[in-house]
Formats: sequence, structure tokens, C-alpha cells
Amino acid sequence: MNKNKHYFKEVIDILGPDTKKIPKLVLLFIAVSIFDLLGIGLVAPYIALISSPEIFTQSAVYDLLISIGLSSDTNDLLISIGIVLVLVFFMKVIGVLLINWKILRFCNKQGVRLRLLLMKKYQDLPYIEHTQANSADYIYKIQSLVTQFSDAILLSILRLISDGLIVIVIVIFLALYNIFALSLLVVLIGTVVFAYDRIFRHRAVNYGRLINENSTRMVQGVSEAVSGLKEIRILGKENYFNEIVDDSSRSYADANAKSMMIPLAPRYFLEFILILFIVVLVLVSLKSGQGVESMIPTIGMFGVASLRLAPSVNQMISGVMLIRKGRHAVSQICFDLNRKTQKLSSKKIAQGLHELETFSELELRGISFSYPDTELPILNNLSLKIRQGESIGLIGTSGAGKTTLVDLLLGLLEQDKGEILYNGAPLDSKLEDWRSQVAYIPQQILLMDNTLRHNIALGVKDSEIDNERIIEALRQSYLTELVEDLPNGVDTMLGENGIRLSGGQRQRISLARSFYHNRDVLIMDEATSALDNETEREIVAEIKRLKRKKTIIVIAHRMTTLKDCDYIYRIDKGKIIEKGSYSEVVGKDL
Repeated sequence: MNKNKHYFKEVIDILGPDTKKIPKLVLLFIAVSIFDLLGIGLVAPYIALISSPEIFTQSAVYDLLISIGLSSDTNDLLISIGIVLVLVFFMKVIGVLLINWKILRFCNKQGVRLRLLLMKKYQDLPYIEHTQANSADYIYKIQSLVTQFSDAILLSILRLISDGLIVIVIVIFLALYNIFALSLLVVLIGTVVFAYDRIFRHRAVNYGRLINENSTRMVQGVSEAVSGLKEIRILGKENYFNEIVDDSSRSYADANAKSMMIPLAPRYFLEFILILFIVVLVLVSLKSGQGVESMIPTIGMFGVASLRLAPSVNQMISGVMLIRKGRHAVSQICFDLNRKTQKLSSKKIAQGLHELETFSELELRGISFSYPDTELPILNNLSLKIRQGESIGLIGTSGAGKTTLVDLLLGLLEQDKGEILYNGAPLDSKLEDWRSQVAYIPQQILLMDNTLRHNIALGVKDSEIDNERIIEALRQSYLTELVEDLPNGVDTMLGENGIRLSGGQRQRISLARSFYHNRDVLIMDEATSALDNETEREIVAEIKRLKRKKTIIVIAHRMTTLKDCDYIYRIDKGKIIEKGSYSEVVGKDL
């Protein structure tokens, strides 16, 4: 019971403020159940009037109908009750369609809301968590788990409420009409439902977990196989990834097939139970000495009620199983929505609460940092100062801590010890002021499957792109010749990850992006490593031209990239072991 309470608490947490909309839906469910009640209530008098008009004219129902002004003629009564019966069932059809539309729209809106919430949550997670996660997990949760929640779990919960109300209303009415027949029906259906639930309740939860875990493995296997296609093909290791996808697909298919059978079977059991109920009711009537004719209205009413109850009960059983199957999905979504994020001051900027502070100085004092689950520090008591307009070079062997240092400078990671100051204030209080002036140019840059224009003006709406700035950025990054060779110029599609471009061209697009967005601080993390010598010389010349105009921080293995830097820092085992000019630090090694 406690587990179920926790489960539904998680569902309510996921729905958030939209939970308040559910009572409005419940009122609609109640309205439709009234039409169900009226329809079933009119069936017995209608059947009795057809089969035994003499007996019917002596009943209390007949007296009631006459008292409200209906004709005493049986033919007229048949016509009147028939018309009302048709109208009631027609209104019920309209009501059911309206409710289903409301439910589907509500559930689909929740899917849209959840995808956006999770997207924002993943974007705002501390960078350290991204270093420990797999992107396939994020993709699967946004694409599949949200769909599972909105299209299966939430839909099943709402339909469970709707069908539950209808079943309660019908059962109360049948109890007033014939408690014995209802008791027989409840015992038969209840036995099957109880037994079915006991057998499959835990299996449904387990199948849901297996489906989610193997789906994630499939997405991860496909993603890694496609992204590393060139290297995998050269090594001839396609089968390794094929086996991952094959194994996870088989496990997924097996669990999914079993989970689909669970809500499918109750329908056929219920059909059997309803036939058994009618036969047993007739036999009991015969044994008790009642005439079959007297049982016709009861059989008719319970028959119509059973036709209405059967799909509702089947839907409820299936819904309960789907809800249990989705327990793992709900837990995963709820966990991610409640994860702590970095509180960025960009929210203040977006609301216009303060103006950006121009960069003057960035200082690191006694910085130490270790990644989780590692014993040795990546950075150890490191200090340095970067002033506006300076060009700084960072060198050192792989694993020395250069990229980690840059991640700390960007505020992506938080130091274990020491402090980072932006214009004398703690960096975390000025983080968006700092980031708004920085362009980060990595070795592997982000290129969308879009036009060259949109890749340079990354994040800018088409109608707001400044074409003159695009042209100037292209010139500064030496891409003018490339654009002239492209079939559609700046409107040429670059393909996924810029697959149609060389490594050097991709890097220059990243440089063009920084020029377009007019960032005053350039951080180049091995940005020229993929460039040929001539292109590198051109980029270095551009860096030289920008000297004193922009602050430049360069991580490089090619020492020639650093020759115009004001200061070179050599890092080893997380410490700065040398500092000086190019000739002082690098010149002696040449």
C-alpha cells in the first residue's frame, strides 16, 4: 500500500499545478455516468413492455410514467420510451466522445510540457553530471518515457477514474433493482479480477523496467555505432555494436510481448464470465420456481448493463496493469525532474534585473579539483590571473589538467578548494556576465544539420540574422573561398555534424561563430589542431590582429599557435610549473 501511495505521489509531482485540472474532468465523468444510468434504467421497462404488457401495466414504473403525463396506451408508451432511449444513448455517445477528447488533449499537453521541462532540466544540470551520463539516456527519457507517461500511464489513470465512476453508478442501480443477480455477477467477475491481479501485478512492473532498460541500451548502441562509423568500419568491429542492438532488441521484444498480453487477456475472460452469469441466473430462476418470463426484464437489464460494464471493467484491469508497468518510467521521470540544477544568473538577465558587467579581470586563487570517485586531484592549489586584452597559452601533456582548468574558468565545474573571482567578486555571482562575453572553441565543435548561415548565427532566429555580420565573420575566419565553392553559398546545408566539411573548415566555422556573436573573450581548446599549416598560420595571424582587442586563452599542442601569447603557462599534474613569455617557456624546447 505504501508503495502505491508513493507511486501516485510521484505522478502528482510530475503533473504539478495541472493536477488541479483533474477534478474538472471528473465532473464530466460523472455527467456521462448519469446518461449511462438513465439508459440502463429504461431498458428493463422497455423490454417488459414488449414481452409482458399485462404485467407491466400493473407495475409501479407504469404508474410513474402515467403520472408524468405519458399516454396509458402500450403502443404509445413503446414509442415514447423508445424515443427517450435513443436520445439518452445518443447523448451518451456525444458525452463519451467529448470526454475522450478532453482526456487525450490533457494527456498530450502533459507530454509537451514534460519534454520541455526535462529538456530544460538536462540543460541546467551541473556539468559534472553530464561527464558521468550518457546522452542516449536523456534522449530515451524525453522521447520514450514521456510518451509512456502521457499516452499510457496518465491516460490509464484518467480512464480508470472515468470507468470507475460509471461502474459504481451502474452497480448501485443494479443493487437497488436486484441484489441477488448483482451479487452473483460481482462474485464471478471479482474472482477473475482478483486472481488475474495476483498473478500478474509484479510481472507487469518487472516487464516495464526491462523494456526501459533495454530500450536505452538500443538507443545507446545505435548512437555510438553511427557516430563512430568511420573508426568502427576500419577496425571491422561492426558486429560488436550489432550484437549490443540485437541482444537489447530481443530482450525488449520479449518483455514487450509479455507486457502486451497482460492487458489483452481480461476481455476474453469477461466475455466468458458474462455468458456464465446469464446461464447461471436462468438456472437459479428455474430451480427457485420462478417463470422464465418474469426473468426477461432482469436478464435484459443485466445483459445491457453487462455490455456496458464489460468494456469498462476490461479497461480498468488493463489500465491497472499499464500503470504498474509504468512504475519504473514514472520513477525515472520524477527523479530527473527533482534533480538539483545550477542556478544561473541568466534568469535575472532575461528578466532585466541587472546589466552585464564588462570583463576586466579573472583570478584563480589556490584552486583544487577532483572528479567524483577519483583519489588524485586533477588540479592542485593552482593560481593564475587573466586581465582584459591579454593572450594566455596553456600547455602540458595529456591529462595534465588543461581542459579541466578551462571548464572551471567557464563555470562548468565547481572547485573543491580555493576561489575564482570575476572583477574581484565570486565567479558564481557573476557567471552569466562572464559567459556572455566568452566564445568557447573546442576541438570537436557543434554543427547543426542546417545551413552555413544558421550554424554561424547559432541560436538566432532566421528573421533576426544580420547578413552583414555573417559576411564579416566569414572574412575574419577565412571562409570566403569556401562559401564561393558551395552550391548555395551561405544557405548550403552542411549535413549532420558538418560531415561534408573538412576538420579545418569546421574549426573555422566555430571561429566565425565567435566573431559573429562579437565575444570579447576567446577560449580555444585545441581549436587549431585539425587545421593544416597554412590555415593555422592564417588563424594565428587573425589572433595576432585581435591581440589587445580581445582576451584570448589558448590550449594547444602546436607550439606555433602560442607564439604571440603574452604569457605561457606549463601545467603538469594539476600544477603550474612554468610561467613566462613564449621564448622563456617554449623557446628553450625548440
